[in-house]
Amino acid sequence: MLKQLSNRLHLFLAGILMVIITLILCFSLWNMYQSQQLADISYIQRMTSLIIYQLEDDTSNPQAVLSNYESGTNVYSILEDSEGKVLYQSIPDTGTDFANLFQKISNSISTESAADSQKFQTVTEQGGFIEMDGADHDHYYAIPATVSTKGGTVYTLALFYERTSIVDLLLREAPKYLSIWIVSLISILFISRFLLRKAFEPTEQILQSQKNFVAAASHELKSPLAVIMANVEAVHNTEIQDPQAQTCLKTIDSECSRMSKLVRDMLLLASSDADKWTIQKNDVNIDTLLITLYEAFEPVCIRKSIFLKLDISEESYPVLYTDRERLFQILSIYLDNAVYYSPENSTIEIRTKQTSKELTFYVVDHGCGVAEEDKPFIFNRFYCADKSRTDKSHFGLGLSIAKELSRILGGKIGFEDTAGGGATFYLTIPLK
Repeated sequence: MLKQLSNRLHLFLAGILMVIITLILCFSLWNMYQSQQLADISYIQRMTSLIIYQLEDDTSNPQAVLSNYESGTNVYSILEDSEGKVLYQSIPDTGTDFANLFQKISNSISTESAADSQKFQTVTEQGGFIEMDGADHDHYYAIPATVSTKGGTVYTLALFYERTSIVDLLLREAPKYLSIWIVSLISILFISRFLLRKAFEPTEQILQSQKNFVAAASHELKSPLAVIMANVEAVHNTEIQDPQAQTCLKTIDSECSRMSKLVRDMLLLASSDADKWTIQKNDVNIDTLLITLYEAFEPVCIRKSIFLKLDISEESYPVLYTDRERLFQILSIYLDNAVYYSPENSTIEIRTKQTSKELTFYVVDHGCGVAEEDKPFIFNRFYCADKSRTDKSHFGLGLSIAKELSRILGGKIGFEDTAGGGATFYLTIPLK
């Protein structure tokens, strides 16, 4: 149980820390994206200023100027003369028709016609940047400008620069961020495991000391109990006339038997804790097992006026490959509890359910059932629903032993409420 708790805490702690680290990386990526957008805007503005200065000085071949910038800086452009004739248009491998984008720019800003530009626009003017959407899910920053050369020529210029998308940035930064994430995960797993191990170390030592004490005490109690029971039997064989002495002897014998059962159960659990339980798997005939179980508990049920019903499937059972004695012990624990908690004239049923992969045994009683507050703890050691401990025949170990036995058999146990009242305990064993 402590190991399971440690594993759960380990996963929980690692998960929380990795979520925090993931959020930090996402926040860092978003900030990088915002910074990249500002850098793209600054870049297109600087490139626009450089291109305009060069066009103002060099009027002989503006197409060559724009072509050089396109190939070297990925700044795309459309250049028109004062009469609206296209002198140069970039055709990048993006699937975007910049003529349409240029038309959008012309429609979205208050640009003057070519004739008006010749009359009134005699100086160079650079507009602000505009965000434009391309035809192939690409996005651009665009800057319109009017260029007035030293020779008196007036050009209408539109420059485009593809904006860095969040996907492009993620693909570019993925190796770095993925490396950070993986290194963080490995580090957290190792560090959290180390810290939890150190934190649980004192508790594990205390629990181990308790287990060792229980195992040692149980083992040491076997011999004196055997001696006491042997001497009681010897005294019983003598002729004792005093009725009070006979009553005392019966009480001693009863209490020794009860204590012997408790010691035996404690030794079983101690062996389980030490992983010393052994199993001997063989082919088990289910029909024979169920009939033997029925015959063992039928006299007990008759004494308490309880009707025991065995429901055997009409179809033949598959051969179950498991430890017969351990399986019988689990079902005996179920039936023992069912007999104890069932009232007179009630019914206890033994059922089975078969699938292609597993076989399930059910012990159904119609007694008081399991209270809601007791359900989470019913398989815990020394847990009794009767908090006053007035019942001295049950120690709260039977179901915990059944749980340990089912674990070593590779099975699964549990319980559910019986319709109409009572409890149904089940054991599922995988088929061979």
